[in-house]
Amino acid sequence: MDQPRYALLTGLHAVALCHDVDGLYGDPVPPPRIRHELRGCEPRGALARAVTEAIIEGTAPLGTLDVETPDGAWRLTAVRVLGARGDAVTVESAGPPARLHGAYGAVPCGNLVRVSPAPPRDLTHTEITFLGCSPRGALRDALAAGAPGPEPVRYQVLNRMADLQYEAAAGPVTAAVPSRRHHGLLDLTVSFPRAGLLPPQHREVWDLFHDHDPPAAPGTWRRFTGPARAAWLTRAARHGHRAPQPVPGAAYELDGRGVTDDTAFLCALGEAVLGPGRALATGAPRALGAELSGCVLVWHHSAVARACLGVTPLLVRPRPATFQEYVDGLRAEGVRVDLA
Repeated sequence: MDQPRYALLTGLHAVALCHDVDGLYGDPVPPPRIRHELRGCEPRGALARAVTEAIIEGTAPLGTLDVETPDGAWRLTAVRVLGARGDAVTVESAGPPARLHGAYGAVPCGNLVRVSPAPPRDLTHTEITFLGCSPRGALRDALAAGAPGPEPVRYQVLNRMADLQYEAAAGPVTAAVPSRRHHGLLDLTVSFPRAGLLPPQHREVWDLFHDHDPPAAPGTWRRFTGPARAAWLTRAARHGHRAPQPVPGAAYELDGRGVTDDTAFLCALGEAVLGPGRALATGAPRALGAELSGCVLVWHHSAVARACLGVTPLLVRPRPATFQEYVDGLRAEGVRVDLA
């Protein structure tokens, strides 16, 4: 078959190579929020304050909550405290708890019990179809026996050289039929979490980086937003090592229009220093300074970044750097920064 665009895997092994996919790119649906009871707990610190606020106000936001139970440590995210009764605290979180391997500062509890019912599967999952697939290994054997896939699969997005562009969990293979578009191959249907759907701009990003060379047009990253721009930055950083590296004494012109967050800054900086479709492999202010030590950076339209970078630190962990932290980090490592 021609070079596949997608691979399905179980464990470390590819179980299918596929030409295309239908249904993967769409608006992700956040999973329903889940209620738990923290039983036998001793609220402390931020949790104790949130419990007090919830008793007074009805609910209280908390954020991330780590809990230690006899079964291990767990992390709940986007937590809101709904109330308390006796030694039980009721909380609501985004999705199920994630297991932690040790959690310093976790709240000790006797048990963590889910109290909200499981939502109907059609609300949390949909079906996507990988097109023109060539099964192999355990999946091929299962399909030959008339059985569904042996276990949930992961999927990979590949470029023309079969290098990995993206990987994530998918779900079990639920059906296989002869492909209508690709003679002699199969179309594989997978039960897929709606929360894992990818905004359509992701496909455009990966199409642009499908070939060996990155996109050559300056400023292409500007047409992407949010997670798609982050995907662009990830791919651009993979191409950064192939470009001529910064030369001490050289001057680089950074076009600061549209630099409204740290991702935009790193896209613009990578383009200024390494060329279109490329980015530096680091993002910390001092680390960027070390990469550019001895260079001159002329930062045009710097007022945009001064007004925008790092102004919403509570929304993201770790906190994004501010404009001044970037400037100070660059200068501390010997970069001359001229603000224009």
